[in-house]
Amino acid sequence: MNERGHTLVEMLAAIAIILIMASVTIPYLKAYSVEAHLLAAGRTFKGEFMKARSIAVRSSAQTAIRFEDGPQGPSYSVYMDGNHNGVLSPDIAAGTDRRIAGPLPLNSGASDVRVGINAGVPAIPPDSGVLDPADPIRFGKSNMVSFSPLGTATPGTFYLAGDGLQGAVRVVGSTARVRLMVCRGRKWVER
Repeated sequence: MNERGHTLVEMLAAIAIILIMASVTIPYLKAYSVEAHLLAAGRTFKGEFMKARSIAVRSSAQTAIRFEDGPQGPSYSVYMDGNHNGVLSPDIAAGTDRRIAGPLPLNSGASDVRVGINAGVPAIPPDSGVLDPADPIRFGKSNMVSFSPLGTATPGTFYLAGDGLQGAVRVVGSTARVRLMVCRGRKWVER
């Protein structure tokens, strides 16, 4: 007889090999997905910071991104100085410094990304030690990053966390340069 085909044992062996390969690659695919979402959220915030700086320079008025509680939970809004003394919380409450954008959600639409710091994450050099998970938004007491018409900014860092991955959006004060960083293992790298 001249029959072609595979035996049941051969088919089961092929399926077993495929399942083993899938079980090995699934964690890598999940890690890649988490990193992609974290970087996308970080790039969104980096873009918002750069846009606020651009508005400040273009309009010759100080702007600020303020992290606050919004109707749908933690959010941020962009404000513009209305009386030439900088964007201040009392002026926002009085309506002098007006909201020009927001409130927008802090997770940037990525369900597996949150504002936060994972346990045991090292500080970004030149700082040392471990980051405090209680304070993921570090722009002073008011949780605002301000941009001046001269192109400078309030220095600080905004932390994003994913499953086993840590990201940070850092603003350098004197230049208002915005850096997107990711902690891989115990080392921070710029992305």
